[in-house]
Amino acid sequence: MKRKKYIFEVRTEKSNEILEKFGIIGFSNFYSEKEPNSVNELFHLFPENDERAKEILSSLGVKAKVEYVEDQDWISKWAETLKIVKVGEGLYVNPNPSKFENPTDGITVKIIPGMAFGTGEHPTTKLAIQLLKKSVTSSTSVCDVGCGTGILSVFAIKFGAKRVLAVDLDENAIKSAKDTRDLNGIDFEIKRSDLLDQVHERFDLVVANIVFDVIIKLIDQLEKNQKVIVSGIDLERASKFEEFCHQKRIKIVEKSCEGEWCAYRLIT
Repeated sequence: MKRKKYIFEVRTEKSNEILEKFGIIGFSNFYSEKEPNSVNELFHLFPENDERAKEILSSLGVKAKVEYVEDQDWISKWAETLKIVKVGEGLYVNPNPSKFENPTDGITVKIIPGMAFGTGEHPTTKLAIQLLKKSVTSSTSVCDVGCGTGILSVFAIKFGAKRVLAVDLDENAIKSAKDTRDLNGIDFEIKRSDLLDQVHERFDLVVANIVFDVIIKLIDQLEKNQKVIVSGIDLERASKFEEFCHQKRIKIVEKSCEGEWCAYRLIT
């Protein structure tokens, strides 16, 4: 069966806006690629129908060319381009465990290659993992909000967390997180929730690798004196986010940036 693939190229600085829009509308059927030292990024979209494609492309203000690919081939072809990702000192993500052996040192999380988000390659994921490592002890309970493929949840368990709850609104993310959990041979709870709407207990730490607007919404749901890690703040809006924290009397414990992205450890 053939499937349409929409391809468009943008300057890298525009990719932040595109990733955020995809996150807000819950669109995950895509991947992007960027050559080292290139100023452009190439996006490959696989929407379920033409109307959805037109809506997405129109909202982005871009024109795309169309190719036809075998429906089941595009993910496997993309997966073949992935490599083991080093996300911190002694920390790795293996996005193709059928192809690669895990590194012999440190901690590795295995995932089943699927969509662009959650492979560990994006700076927001790396930043969240590094801050998570600093924050988790054997007595820490963690809620992973907008868990996606569940990478942060698995790392939290491997860092020693006593309990982890992973939540996401997207049913595909829930399935992906369950697959990641099972692939790594560990156990944590996964449930469907719009941010914290279906979370009825307090956790020592809340972690969220999501987009700016949704982070603001999440923080407004948190109780006082809640420890939280947020990742997905682009540099252009970092000062705006910090002003928001100041107005809400939220303490910024640590700020960490890579490329055009920032992550924060906070206490509400």
